[in-house]
Amino acid sequence: MESEADNLLEAVSRLERQPLRNIVLLKHIEAFRQHVSIAQVCDGSDMATLVLVDTTASIYDRETYPQAAFAALISSDHPRLTRRLLASLPARGNVVFKLASDADREVVAERLPISRATSFLSFTAAEQAAFAGDSKVSVSTSTSDEVLGLFESQGHPRSWLLPLLRSGRAFVSVLEQDGEPRSGCIAFENHRQIWEVGGVVTPMPHRGQGLAARVVRTALAELQRRKLVVRYQVNEDNLPSIRLARSVGLRQFLQLTHFRTW
Repeated sequence: MESEADNLLEAVSRLERQPLRNIVLLKHIEAFRQHVSIAQVCDGSDMATLVLVDTTASIYDRETYPQAAFAALISSDHPRLTRRLLASLPARGNVVFKLASDADREVVAERLPISRATSFLSFTAAEQAAFAGDSKVSVSTSTSDEVLGLFESQGHPRSWLLPLLRSGRAFVSVLEQDGEPRSGCIAFENHRQIWEVGGVVTPMPHRGQGLAARVVRTALAELQRRKLVVRYQVNEDNLPSIRLARSVGLRQFLQLTHFRTW
């Protein structure tokens, strides 16, 4: 008889066949392994997966959706499989759905009243893109308290970042001038070969000078040197960050929209 751990490994293995398409599910499984449950159904070559996350485990979900008991992430090849997955939803408690397709949204809306909350865009390197680092931007697995404070202002607490830096699963890209940080970003492992660039921050007095593009390009060059796959995620309302992603040669590959049941 297969154990729950074996079932989890098998489900993850199937998701890894299309890692970028399924990166949000894989990232949640990796980050909250003790707080997720997975349902997966297959029909021939078609597959659908539901990852259900206890929102108390996620700082973002806990603060953004305090009314929700669970976050439900779905990746599905066909609406008929999505309908089968919904049988695995808890009978009680509010849910925030995180959906990448209109077809899945329509299936969920057949069963539950939902309202749109927000949406996130994911970018990756365009084909044949080549990135050049900036000699004045440092890449490191250690950084100063001042830089850590900047990243915390972007929602990346040092209690999360420092263990990743120490384990080699993250690095920071920072531009300093006159002994002060002028701009910085973080690159960190999402799942195996896919690393996310995030936490882009430039203190107000130094904005509008193209500094963020320099630190992001340097991070992208380092990821390319390591032969890692880039992911850059941004809220749909963050137009400057979207423009930045496109200006450095990234292309959008995913839009994940959140829907509430309350």
